[in-house]
Amino acid sequence: MTAPQPSAVARHYRQGDLRRKIDEALDRLYPGHTALTTDDLHGVDEFHTGGHAATRELAEHLELRAGLRVLDVGSGLGGPARHLAQHAGADVTGVDLTEEYVDVARWLTDRVGLTGRARFQQGDVTALPFPRASFDRAWMLHVGMNIEDKARLFTEISRVLTDEGLFIVYDVMLLGNPALVRYPLPWASEPEHSFLAHPQEYRSRLRRAGFDIVAEHDHRLQAVQSLRGAGGAHHRTSTPHNPAGGDTPPAPISVAMGTDASTKVAKVLQNIEEGLLAPTEMICRRR
Repeated sequence: MTAPQPSAVARHYRQGDLRRKIDEALDRLYPGHTALTTDDLHGVDEFHTGGHAATRELAEHLELRAGLRVLDVGSGLGGPARHLAQHAGADVTGVDLTEEYVDVARWLTDRVGLTGRARFQQGDVTALPFPRASFDRAWMLHVGMNIEDKARLFTEISRVLTDEGLFIVYDVMLLGNPALVRYPLPWASEPEHSFLAHPQEYRSRLRRAGFDIVAEHDHRLQAVQSLRGAGGAHHRTSTPHNPAGGDTPPAPISVAMGTDASTKVAKVLQNIEEGLLAPTEMICRRR
């Protein structure tokens, strides 16, 4: 199997009018209100299983303090990066392959008043445009499934981290026969563009890149609970602040995932429940 061209991955995520769709969804949820908080965006800007609840838990494992430099690898629409900037006082830089996602991430960051504390740029995460030791921490949330060359990915992240810097991987990993995995999935509509790997491959690649794995957590239980609660259509993991009052939910993830969002979420749940896939966290420290 050959790796997809970057344009193929970008095409999977690109919609062309994503900003307009999100803007319309936010206007429907919060009519007449231009002031939004990061809480109002949780349903639209955090694609990983477990949503914002998982973001909070993973952030605790980064051992952050104000002023630390954090790299968000494959930052998507920027929700996790904004969480780190707002709640931990970190200085966050996000890199994502899809230019449209980077543009929307910047726009949403400006809308919640975090411009300057969370920055985003388009780029290839296997060829990071930063000098050595540029960051104290790094994380990637559901990114490796789109990247075949994980050795190069982890070597690049190791290069830009300081000595003893923490790196968290939170990916959907392969447990069973890849031929049995059902598609479409949020990161790939067909297996040719999906590069799932077993946890032992992650461990081996990480160690060769200069990381010690200090902890590992299987998040299947939390993922199943979250995905079942989503009803296969919306990814709602918390009750947001609602500037309009009442119990209006956050913007649904289907806005960003497209019209087949419910099918993709249902397939993820099915694959996890059948023991084929597992959202897995690895906490690593650079040697």
